[in-house]
Amino acid sequence: MRRKLTILLATLIAALAGLVPVGYAIYLAYNTTIENAEDNLRAIAEGIATDTSDLLNDVDQGLIALSSLGNRCTAEDVTAMNTMAFDIPGISDIGLIRSDRKLFCSSWGVVSPPVKPELPPPAAGFRLLGPLEIRMMDRYGLIAIRQREDGSEIGALIHPTVLIGHLGADLGEQGFAVLIRRDDGHLYAWEGNVPAMEMVESESDVGDGSTQLRALFKDGVERTLFAVELDGYPGIYSVAAAADAWILHDWVRMALMLGAIGAGTSALLVFLVIGILLRRLSLQGELERSLQKNEFEINYQPVIELASGRCSGVEAFISWVQPGGKRVRPDLFIPLAEDTGLIEPMTEWLMRQIRVELESLLGNDRSFHIAINLSPCHFESDKILSTSSRVFGSSAIMPEQIIYEITERGLIREDNGVARSVMTRLRERKSAIALDDFGTGYSSLSYVSSFPLDYLKIDKLFVDAIGTDSLMAGLVESIIDMAKRLNLRTIAEGVERAEQVEYLRDKGVDYVQGWYYSKALTAAELADFLQGSAP
Repeated sequence: MRRKLTILLATLIAALAGLVPVGYAIYLAYNTTIENAEDNLRAIAEGIATDTSDLLNDVDQGLIALSSLGNRCTAEDVTAMNTMAFDIPGISDIGLIRSDRKLFCSSWGVVSPPVKPELPPPAAGFRLLGPLEIRMMDRYGLIAIRQREDGSEIGALIHPTVLIGHLGADLGEQGFAVLIRRDDGHLYAWEGNVPAMEMVESESDVGDGSTQLRALFKDGVERTLFAVELDGYPGIYSVAAAADAWILHDWVRMALMLGAIGAGTSALLVFLVIGILLRRLSLQGELERSLQKNEFEINYQPVIELASGRCSGVEAFISWVQPGGKRVRPDLFIPLAEDTGLIEPMTEWLMRQIRVELESLLGNDRSFHIAINLSPCHFESDKILSTSSRVFGSSAIMPEQIIYEITERGLIREDNGVARSVMTRLRERKSAIALDDFGTGYSSLSYVSSFPLDYLKIDKLFVDAIGTDSLMAGLVESIIDMAKRLNLRTIAEGVERAEQVEYLRDKGVDYVQGWYYSKALTAAELADFLQGSAP
């Protein structure tokens, strides 16, 4: 059950690791898409307003230029109106309306008899009227009209399709563009299906005569609209409206693409995590079985006293040898044992095996010591105290012959005084404490000095730098000096060259270990080594 739960949780975390960043990217893309689409919609409305204003300005200027025409509809008058209609694209016809409201002259010639178009009452200045039915032409049109000084009017007929050309924009099937008089909602021209508005949900002034609206229409579709007032024509607005489908079109495509990427990434991560987890769980199961079947062995690295040159002790290393002779690297199974709690029974097995293999040696030579590596988790409780008493208490191995090694990582993890307490109680039994891998972590001198230590081990990383131009070389002497100031004995690891031995001896290092003297040995090989190195 625990195995299934672990796999399920790991799968969920892996899936989220692939989907959450993509989900956030989709969210950001959503906001960006809406902002860009709204900017685009506003730009369309502004473009319509600018184009329409320019057209109406041209028409008005043309009407002003023809304001001096008489009321007789001469050939010259007709020619002037024809010329103006030709010069200004969009004008279909120009006509003169007498003060009695009858059209008597157009760019087509004399209107006989004069007709009275259905126009609203006259007003000063320029006006845009319509769409109105032009009976004489059997069509609808917009009338741009200007009153003259004598009360008569001159007007230009603009077909709605001309303005529709200015309104044209790709706003989707449910979008539209209109030219509208805002105070009464009168439409001058439109492009697309324009349903009746049911309710304005929000409205905000976005500056420069522009208004953004969010509205629900009678067709049940919500739309975003931008209304821009025409420059020089108060109350007349161009409006561009689009439904969410148009606004989110690019985002939908992007979301599908990112979603596919996220799903693929999640699937890959899940596959990798499950693979790694199954391998790890499998390795954990193998580790448990191997521990029960004693598929481990101990190798001993000789520790040499530099002053005398004799082997004064060994450091014990546990090795995992699977059936068939396959060896599993310690960097694979030790962290796994620490994470799963197997490190404690594994350490007890190591101690018992040391008793079996070295009790006679340690019992016969009280100056000989054995160094045992402890994990940081051993210093999170006092279990190691009872374990060491249970294993070595009735043996010939004395507590003062045991050195317990803790890494700098173990010191940094300690934050509740338990580690100091355990170390102090081990020392009260006359066992020694060594700090391993010093300098590879982040602890300070003052921090290290607060722990009850006896030995400081110089990591191979620094020993390798001896005799080189590396910046690390200068740190070796600093570490040695620091150890002396703290009254700690020093052990250098990973010694492989004679010049390293001479340097360390000159600097007053107490002990060394490494391949220069010997590789890690089995108990039988250690006996031969000690016999061969005996003075």
